[in-house]
Amino acid sequence: MALKAIHEALAEIPEGFQSLYTEKNGRWELTGIDGVKTPADVDRLQSSLTKERNDHKATKDRLGAWGDLDHADVLSKLDRLPELEAAAKGKLDETEIEAIVARRVDGVLKSKLAPVERENKTLKQHLEEAQATASSLAGEKRQRVIHDAVRRELVSMKAVPEAHEDALMLAERVLEINEDGKVVTRDNVGVTPGLEPAAWLSELQAKRPHWWPGTSGGGAGGNRGGGAGGSNPWSADGWNLTAQGAYLRAQGRERAEQMAKAAGSHVGATKPAAKKV
Repeated sequence: MALKAIHEALAEIPEGFQSLYTEKNGRWELTGIDGVKTPADVDRLQSSLTKERNDHKATKDRLGAWGDLDHADVLSKLDRLPELEAAAKGKLDETEIEAIVARRVDGVLKSKLAPVERENKTLKQHLEEAQATASSLAGEKRQRVIHDAVRRELVSMKAVPEAHEDALMLAERVLEINEDGKVVTRDNVGVTPGLEPAAWLSELQAKRPHWWPGTSGGGAGGNRGGGAGGSNPWSADGWNLTAQGAYLRAQGRERAEQMAKAAGSHVGATKPAAKKV
C-alpha cells in the first residue's frame, strides 16, 4: 500500500499510519519518514529561491549605475570638495590648512575602514540570519519529536481521533526534551514533572475522559495507559496489584515507575495514595 504525501483530512489516512502525518495549513502532510519531501516542501523551497534571485537582481540593478567606479575613490574625492573649493577662492590660511589635513587624514582612515565595517556588518547580518534559521529548525525539530512521541501513545491508548489535535497543542505547552533526549513533562506547568507521554496521558484520562471512547477495567490486558480509557492501576480509583505486576513485566520498571508517579504512588506500594481533595 502506497502512502500519499498529503491528505486533505485525517480520516483519509490509512489506519495505523496517522502518527506519520502532521497537520499543516488544514491538510495532513507525511512528515514521519526521514528524507521524504512533500510537494509543499518543494513549493516552499522554490518560493525562497525565487525571492533570493529577485533580491539579488534588484541589488545588482541599483549598483549598475556606478559602473566601474571604485567606491573608496569616490568617497575620497567627495571628502576633498571643501578643500578644492577653498583653494579655488584663494582663501587658504594656516588654520584652514590644518583643518584640511585633519579632514584628509580622517577621510583616508574612513576609506580604509569602510570596507572592513561593511564586511563586519554583512557578516553580522549573515550570523543573525543563521542563528534565526537554526533556532527555527531547532523549534521545528523539538515540536516534531514531541508530537511523534505523543501520537504513538495516543494510538497505543486508542484515543479518539478528534482528541489528537487538542492533545498535541497541550503537549507543546507542558512537554519538553530533557538532557537525556527523553520527552517529559516540564516543571511548574500544573502537571506532575518528569512524566513521559504514556504516564502523562494516563494522568489526563480522569481530567479528559472524552478523549477516549470508553472506560475499561484496570486488568493486565489493555494498553500502555492501563487500558483504552482505563484507569491507572496505581491510582486510588484503579488500584489493582495484579494489573501492576502485569504492567511491570510487560513495560519494564522505568515505565511502571512513571505510571505509579502519575498516580502519586510508587512501584512496590502496598496501598494507593490518598485521593487529592
